[in-house]
Amino acid sequence: MQTRRLIICRVGERPTAAPPGLDVYGLIDWDDAPILIVGRSADAVTREAIRIFANTLAETGGLAEDDPDFTRRHPLPDPDGPIAVIGSWLTLLRRATAIPWFAILDDEVVIAR
Repeated sequence: MQTRRLIICRVGERPTAAPPGLDVYGLIDWDDAPILIVGRSADAVTREAIRIFANTLAETGGLAEDDPDFTRRHPLPDPDGPIAVIGSWLTLLRRATAIPWFAILDDEVVIAR
């Protein structure tokens, strides 16, 4: 990842974590380029994070330098699959690697680097 990016989630999912009219923010932290994801629900933001991880895996062949076999042992979940499966995979990623990781931001103020 070379530059930081802002990703807006696809339309279609109704808010589940934020009141109507408010956005949910997610952050993928890479070594050099964080990605801020904005969506209308935590589920939509989480699914978009999986899509980004899948694109990165397709482009680079790996996600984490400190655990290059992670995706072989734990294949990426379907971004349109059950959110519980996606959440479990993200938890495994967070435990196994320092970078990258994903989190839903729960602060009203989002500061980009």
